[in-house]
Amino acid sequence: MLWRYRQPKQINKQQLLASTLVAYASQTGTAKALAIKQQQILGGSKVVALMALSDLRPAQLIKFQKVVFVVSTYGDGEPPDNGRCFYQDLQALTKPKRVKSLGDNNIHSTMLSGVNYEVLALGDSRYPKFCQFADDLNSELTKLGAKLSSPVQKQDQFQPASTKQDVQLWQLNARVKLTNEQDTGLFHLRLSSKQKDLQWQAGDVVAIYPYNDLTAHPRRYSVASVPNDGEMSLIVRKHQDDTGTSGFCSDWLTSKLTVDDPIILQVEQNKLCHINDSQVPLLLIGAGSGLAGIRGHLAERSHQINPGDTWLIYGERQADSTQPLYEEFKHWQQTGVLTQLDCAFSRDPANPSYVQDVLTDKWQQIAHFISENAYIYVCGRHNGMGSAVDSLLRSTLGADGYQKLLAQGRYLRDLY
Repeated sequence: MLWRYRQPKQINKQQLLASTLVAYASQTGTAKALAIKQQQILGGSKVVALMALSDLRPAQLIKFQKVVFVVSTYGDGEPPDNGRCFYQDLQALTKPKRVKSLGDNNIHSTMLSGVNYEVLALGDSRYPKFCQFADDLNSELTKLGAKLSSPVQKQDQFQPASTKQDVQLWQLNARVKLTNEQDTGLFHLRLSSKQKDLQWQAGDVVAIYPYNDLTAHPRRYSVASVPNDGEMSLIVRKHQDDTGTSGFCSDWLTSKLTVDDPIILQVEQNKLCHINDSQVPLLLIGAGSGLAGIRGHLAERSHQINPGDTWLIYGERQADSTQPLYEEFKHWQQTGVLTQLDCAFSRDPANPSYVQDVLTDKWQQIAHFISENAYIYVCGRHNGMGSAVDSLLRSTLGADGYQKLLAQGRYLRDLY
């Protein structure tokens, strides 16, 4: 099975006839959409192949006269999930070896010498590692002898809302504090809108403009409900930095905004966090405000008939049996929507623990759950919980098991 998995994936006959390839790595679907446009611009599907990097091996690039890479950057300068395996294969080819046979290094440095390529990068200039994956990809390809036809093109995806037409007007109906911290904590916001037929899906996010200033940088929040709930829910943590200064947008949402006040927002599809089959087993993992995306998926399954087994592993600072959403968890357990619930509390004086501790303690059960074709959805902060869970999955599943999970689209992450 390992041998079969590591073999180069087959390219269909139509793709073999193409002289040009458009290859993409996309976390939210934006880069994929742009790659499809590039395919049409270059002549259409009859003459231009279109593939995700997850379907490629570096050696297959030599089949094409020209390759156009359309890539985004995920997290802290990382490749998107469907570009990780390809990028790691490139790194393995360019990594110096301790023992080299005569000429071995030279073979690797020229293996892609017949490949001409371009790189079109998508990113958000507000982040320090703007389009970092595109730069890293370009560096590795150059080491293997591939020739960059033109400088890397970088597109800034941040645009003020005033240039867009899809803003929506909502209003605050209710706000409930979910935790007992004095100056911070989680808040559940319930919104309504008079606009008709507004649609979104579990896994999607909203861009909110602080104080409804359309020229401000939007803050993005995972949606914690589905349209069938009859309202939009958000779960927001009031943020404070080390000096005690509250976050500009979170302070407005959790303290300044009052009932019936308007909120201007945009719904943004996050297709790589959609789970379109309600029958598949689902492992939900999150902490803190990551509860938002988790609640969205639970709400979606609550409206389905006989949904698949759903297991939630959730972490918070302190246990609070009075939290309203815990009552909702209990209801979903009683009605069969939630089949297993495990919680970790980092500030529990008797037994402090984190989400990753639960994963370690219950790994045999989790491994069996994954073997039943379960999906994994992780929502919360990238630094801390998100990176710890990812490291644990890598080490316990092994490199090939981890990459297989990614390739099958069963590992979904909504991290910030």
